[in-house]
Amino acid sequence: MKSVFKILTKPKFIILLFLFFTFNSTYADYDSPEIVQHLGETIPLNLSFINSNGEQLLLKDLINKPTVLDFCYYQCAGICTPLMLGISDVVKKVKYVPGKDYDIISISIDQNETTTMAAQRKRTMFTALGNDLPDSAWVFLTGDSTNIYKLTDATGFHFQRTTGGILHKGVLVFVDKDGKIVRYLDPGYNQDGSFKIIPATFELAIKDASTGTVTPALISILKTCSSFIPKGKDMLILLLVLGSGILTTAFVFIIIKKAKVSGEGDRLNR
Repeated sequence: MKSVFKILTKPKFIILLFLFFTFNSTYADYDSPEIVQHLGETIPLNLSFINSNGEQLLLKDLINKPTVLDFCYYQCAGICTPLMLGISDVVKKVKYVPGKDYDIISISIDQNETTTMAAQRKRTMFTALGNDLPDSAWVFLTGDSTNIYKLTDATGFHFQRTTGGILHKGVLVFVDKDGKIVRYLDPGYNQDGSFKIIPATFELAIKDASTGTVTPALISILKTCSSFIPKGKDMLILLLVLGSGILTTAFVFIIIKKAKVSGEGDRLNR
């Protein structure tokens, strides 16, 4: 116990602890929307969206095989593009072929985005893939708020509009050919800001979707669009609270330590 007190009350430890909380608070996930898994439930396939060619289609026209749903928005300055690049990277590494064994659907959660934006993003991702894939292998959709919310509510994907954009988390939702949700995949997040999707996990998710096998997963989705970062007054208050908390904790440890030392001294003097 003495050694623990010595470590906790060292100035270096207190400084490191303060810096740790300060750094992590900068990218904290304040009041961020959660992902509520709706495993085994079927998404509404009668919802209408517009693809990158300007065609209005129902989800039932698009989902006829295992499908990966990617909720995003095309003007996102946070995780959306890195996640899409992670998808394009893992697609090259798995044995299943998009357009043949499964499809990918990216759906904008911003009703203000246009078909032109969807088309631009599709060209970018197909260039990143570097493969001659059928047009239906990866579809990019836009839609109105009614259809967007019906689909995101059905999948448990919640998001929040802020002054800096849309706050949301990164997750892939796998459904079978009938629209049944079978798995949620939480991509790994690298320090360089990229996503790393494990090919074996991606393959298993596609396999589950091909057989309709529901696979619960214990996930902690902490990857959040970085457009919502507390600044100015809010950050100052946050740092003051964290700093006060750390100093108070250290002060308590010092008092306890001195009390224990004093008590041991009294026992020795008796």
